Amino acid sequence: MKQISFLSLLFTFSTFALAQPINNLVKTPPMGWNSWNVFHENINEKQIKEIADIMVSSGMKDAGYIYLNLDDNWMAKKRDANGNLTHDPDRFPSGMKALGDYIHSKGLKFGIYGDRGLRTCHHYNNSNQFPGSESGSYMREEQDAKTFASWGVDYLKYDNCEPAPGSNQQQDYERMRDALKKSGRDIVFSICAWGFQSWMPKTGNLWRTTGDIGNAWKNAPGDWFRGVADIIEEQEHLYIHAGPGQWNDPDMLQVGNGKLTDNEARSQMTMWSIMAAPLLTGNDIRNMSATTKDIYMNADMIAVNQDSAGIAGHRIKNDNGKQIWMRPLGGEGSGKLAVVLYNSADYEQTIDLYFEDVGVSGEVMVRDVWQKKDLGMISNGLSSIVAPHHVTFLIITAKLDPAEPFTGTAISLPGKIETENFDKGSAGLAYSDNSSENEGKAYRESGVDIVTLDSTDESKGYAIGYTSAGEWMNYTVNIEKAGKYFIFANVASGLENSGFRLFLDDKAISDTLVIPQGTDWNTYSEIYAETTELSPGEHMLKVQITGSYANIDWIKFCSTENCEDITSLHQPRVTHNHLTGTHLRVKNNKTFIEKNGKRFNLLGHRIHKY
Repeated sequence: MKQISFLSLLFTFSTFALAQPINNLVKTPPMGWNSWNVFHENINEKQIKEIADIMVSSGMKDAGYIYLNLDDNWMAKKRDANGNLTHDPDRFPSGMKALGDYIHSKGLKFGIYGDRGLRTCHHYNNSNQFPGSESGSYMREEQDAKTFASWGVDYLKYDNCEPAPGSNQQQDYERMRDALKKSGRDIVFSICAWGFQSWMPKTGNLWRTTGDIGNAWKNAPGDWFRGVADIIEEQEHLYIHAGPGQWNDPDMLQVGNGKLTDNEARSQMTMWSIMAAPLLTGNDIRNMSATTKDIYMNADMIAVNQDSAGIAGHRIKNDNGKQIWMRPLGGEGSGKLAVVLYNSADYEQTIDLYFEDVGVSGEVMVRDVWQKKDLGMISNGLSSIVAPHHVTFLIITAKLDPAEPFTGTAISLPGKIETENFDKGSAGLAYSDNSSENEGKAYRESGVDIVTLDSTDESKGYAIGYTSAGEWMNYTVNIEKAGKYFIFANVASGLENSGFRLFLDDKAISDTLVIPQGTDWNTYSEIYAETTELSPGEHMLKVQITGSYANIDWIKFCSTENCEDITSLHQPRVTHNHLTGTHLRVKNNKTFIEKNGKRFNLLGHRIHKY
């Protein structure tokens, strides 16, 4: 098994199969202001208008902070005579429509708060003040969504308090998602259910990944909230779910609220930027200090957060609090990435970054985000003395060698791809691997791990091995004619849940091919799948590892006319077949599909007997 030695490879381009975004909104993480962290339930119309004014005059709007979001307690406890949510008349005398119009007049977007249960969190947690409150949207989703749309709402934060007896959380959120789609207005849907669940990317534009953030670096025993550092430690594994229109939300920013040191404030902004998290300020921006404003307005920091490729960063090293996080910028092949050297310890530490371990050769340009200056062309790597709870935030730009076919000629399909013959070129263009060395120490010197089919005899050929989920290899291919193809792969794995998926020009063309668990990694068998419709000509084929520890010897593409009979495959696994509701059968050592009393071979062709 692979042991990841220092840094995972930078320039990793995320090709995880994300859910389809629910709309075309927030292609980059939303930026703006939310009322809760500084005002809590004590919000009023005058405050919000002043906030709108200062968002414009301070330059925050021009910097990208465009959402002005009201949190809990804007509403009256009782609905109006028609059953509609309505505003608290004392605190918001002009009403929500007028307030939304004012916000829009400033070039900002209007956000509001709701709850999927019977009452909002503030009304529920203070039941003695709000007896009989009707502030929740349970089973009134369409009505409330239409109300929000009529007020000009652009963003809905939807909380998770006081669920109705017998209600289902996922279904409650899905109803509001569908109601927003029917409302006639584009409204960003922010799920606030206090932790990631697998259904969320298909339901919202962003989703809270944690409990409420507190105004502290770390929470103390007995604290109900999560400190900034606590939340950072909870996010690392979630990056695969984020992408344009779909964002992990580790909650709002506490910068400028008086408890974080300046270093800790820069660290929160840095980590939220590297993770592609929403930047929703939570301070009183009417009187923020010059330092707070400088932190919020750092152009390089914002540019990293708003990078159009939408690839969320993640941690690739953690050695006694010496952490390295990275985020590719600009998409595949840009040669540009953000790197954070983060010291989570309570004492000063020196953090080393070696460029060779991140797939970079030669000199690279390095810029320090918080120093706001270029450090120049640097070779090999660098070291940084990092204060406790602080960061060194770098943007690295490297020159990448372009990818080209391994043999100089595109691989013809139909035909066989020997997986070790992936394209030549730099990491991030030709391949992505989680270590810089060839762990199998065979055939090639790139970072991709290659093993011999028989460790004692290299004449038996090679396979890709020691794989980790998220790694990939690119192959320049020439498809001779349009159509769907059959795929065969010679594979092995000693563990369950290993597998891979194929992409053509970064568009998925197969389901995941699951590799049956064998007794070891030297016992190979063939598996089968089908492609979607492929177009002719030269393309880039990507083999994406979806389940770790997959060994792949070769992948063969064939059409109906040139496929061999495959009815006797060893341990076949059909991962995609138009014959739904089928059952695999074996007779006379032959494997076939049975459906409705009829038999088909694994290509889906009718057979009459064995």
